[in-house]
Amino acid sequence: MNPLLAYLLPDPENSTPTRVVLVAGYLAAAFLWIRMGRQARGANDSAARWWFVGAVLLFLLAVNKTFNLRLQFEAAIRAFAKAGGWYYRRQKMQFVVAIVLPAVLATTTTILLAIKARGFLRRNPLALAGWVFLLFYLAVRQTQEWKPAYRWLTSIHYRDWRLALEVAGIALVVLGGVRGQGRPTSVVRPVN
Repeated sequence: MNPLLAYLLPDPENSTPTRVVLVAGYLAAAFLWIRMGRQARGANDSAARWWFVGAVLLFLLAVNKTFNLRLQFEAAIRAFAKAGGWYYRRQKMQFVVAIVLPAVLATTTTILLAIKARGFLRRNPLALAGWVFLLFYLAVRQTQEWKPAYRWLTSIHYRDWRLALEVAGIALVVLGGVRGQGRPTSVVRPVN
């Protein structure tokens, strides 16, 4: 990797200024989505709840980034494994927690959004792209906890481009919210 690019894209886990910028991006996106939810609710738009759900998720991502909750959960699961006596043969459970559980949650979320929020996502393609980038970042980030996957991620230089993936996701979510401002997200029919 180019040393200049490595300097411009520092590791968010070890760089407090980078983490602060990412948290600010998540919070700005969350407040923008709250604003869009209020506009949609004022227009009796059915998409209002999806703007609010997105705002809550963005706020949770900001909290996660601020307090680095992955390390907290990792320590708790490690303590649980040691207390249960299966810490030294944890490879199978590590696969379940690091790979299977996130994959099941991602699949469930995708199915839910495809069914319930189809119209909202069609009207906001930038927001959809941003959420796909963020979910991909989170999935790959979680996958690195499983040692065989970590070797593969290292071989594709994941640490070199993960910040760019997260920033692109935040930017697209923000652009989706900005693009959605000032225009109705669905047709509101008058009540007779």
